[in-house]
Amino acid sequence: MSDSAKQETMTNAKEGNNPPLSKKEIDGLKRFLGSSIEYYLQSFNEIIQGKKYKLNLAAAMAGPLWAASRNVWFLFWALLVTDILGCISIARSLWSADAYPEASVAVGLGVLVVGRLIGGSVANSLYYNFYNKWRINNDLLKGTSSNRIMKGVALIAAIYPLTVYKFSAAQVIDALDTFPTSRKIASTTANSIDAFVEWLTISFEDVFDSITWAIRGMLDFLELLFIGTPWPVMALLLLLLSWKMAGWKVVAFTAAALTYLGAFGFWDKSMSTMALVGASVFICLLIGAPLGILAAKNPRFNRILNPILDVMQTMPSFVYLIPAIAFFSVGKPPAVLATVVFAMPPMIRLTALGIQQVSPSVIEAMLAFGASPNQVLFKAQLPLAMPSIMAGINQSIMMSLSMVVVAALIGAGGLGYDVLSSLQHLDAGKGLLAGLAIVLCAMILDKIIQGHHRKA
Repeated sequence: MSDSAKQETMTNAKEGNNPPLSKKEIDGLKRFLGSSIEYYLQSFNEIIQGKKYKLNLAAAMAGPLWAASRNVWFLFWALLVTDILGCISIARSLWSADAYPEASVAVGLGVLVVGRLIGGSVANSLYYNFYNKWRINNDLLKGTSSNRIMKGVALIAAIYPLTVYKFSAAQVIDALDTFPTSRKIASTTANSIDAFVEWLTISFEDVFDSITWAIRGMLDFLELLFIGTPWPVMALLLLLLSWKMAGWKVVAFTAAALTYLGAFGFWDKSMSTMALVGASVFICLLIGAPLGILAAKNPRFNRILNPILDVMQTMPSFVYLIPAIAFFSVGKPPAVLATVVFAMPPMIRLTALGIQQVSPSVIEAMLAFGASPNQVLFKAQLPLAMPSIMAGINQSIMMSLSMVVVAALIGAGGLGYDVLSSLQHLDAGKGLLAGLAIVLCAMILDKIIQGHHRKA
């Protein structure tokens, strides 16, 4: 940049009551811009003074290619959309006027021109925002790049013709309208999966029966505890637990919630639901906590486990019922297992996160004093990670309760059966009352756990 240009930009900055750009800032702009330094230096000064919408002719004329070359990809996609809309209107009026009588060349040209003018008007402001990000992180791409221009050209060539053709032609070729595939692919794959599931069911029948027996025994014990115990005793125990863990406010809420459950005839079903949730959360803790510890200790295992957890969290909950029924028939044990698969990922992730967030200085201090890895884990990492682990338990409880209605489809019973029955018979009142009962069960458990966090 010439000395006169530098002096002019500094004078402009002074007139806008802004401090002049220092030599260091000008040198930084040179490194960022790479080309057209005088123009953008003046434009950035005008933006600082409040003039944000000056037309950039290069951006208006080149459109998406200018945005790609300058790494302003938000503007690239915005201009790409307006260009395509204008091209579609023009193509419809020229090729398919009978099918699209509302199409007009003038409207299409208007969309193109207006879109480019708006894009050119905001280009400098967007580029200035990108410059501010670059000042914070110099690793961001800067200046112009032929590589980015080629990427923009490739995207335009891949998107423009097919999109304009699809939305403007009166009749589109079948290969573009529908994905070219064959039904044999899906049917063959499905049959293979069915055969594999059948083989597993036959080959590991004893294993599945043992798991079913163990879960049924756990459920029978919990139902005997929750339902077999006289309701005044169980209510008193829950109130004492609320007082011990959370305090008097939670005791008052628990008492009101239990009164609702009893008064509306949901006591036994609520306790059955609590037993189902208790068994599910216990299994989540039994399996999820060790997996979370292993994921925190072993980065390779964590990389393998994360995609599996992503699938478990994004898979629709109804899908979990399919393998549960295939391997364990119907009833409460498969409902528990489906709930465990659905509710376990938060337990694993938050356990791993809590251990990973323990300060390295704490671990180094213990190792310096001769502590073994097991002592570091049980004396430092797990106690310090306990808030995160408790949050994982809380999330597992909430997700287990959200699975109650879905599990009722395979015979889980409890409050979920009332909601499902109300849905089938369009009994809105009964369904809302049962749904509120599920909410109160969730809130009782949540307030007890959260209250324990606050006290701790």
